[in-house]
Amino acid sequence: MGQEERTVRFDHDLQIEAYRFEGIMQKFPNHFHEYYVIGFIESGQRRLSCKNKEYVIGTGDLIFFNPLDNHACESIDNETLDYRCLNIKPEVMRKVTKEITGQDYLPSFASPANDKDGRRITKNG
Repeated sequence: MGQEERTVRFDHDLQIEAYRFEGIMQKFPNHFHEYYVIGFIESGQRRLSCKNKEYVIGTGDLIFFNPLDNHACESIDNETLDYRCLNIKPEVMRKVTKEITGQDYLPSFASPANDKDGRRITKNG
């Protein structure tokens, strides 16, 4: 099994944090963040739990977490995970939303998982 690699970058102009995880076997227990997460599964397959609903996510899928969405994930069949994500603070998301729509509000992602074709992933894959 290869070595895990985790890379984190912060863009001071955009005020957005970017992560890249490679070769991850770690199970992520139930937790939440105080920021938005927009992620892309480069390779691997995971069982995702988000707000007490179960999903199977894999290569090419996108994930979306709103601030305070409780979520957890674990490997399926001992596959490693290669994953990229952007972490966006609510105040940054509010600013961008207002710039795009002209309205001052925080958006909310309706589904935590979408496949590579943009379709919502339903519970259990």
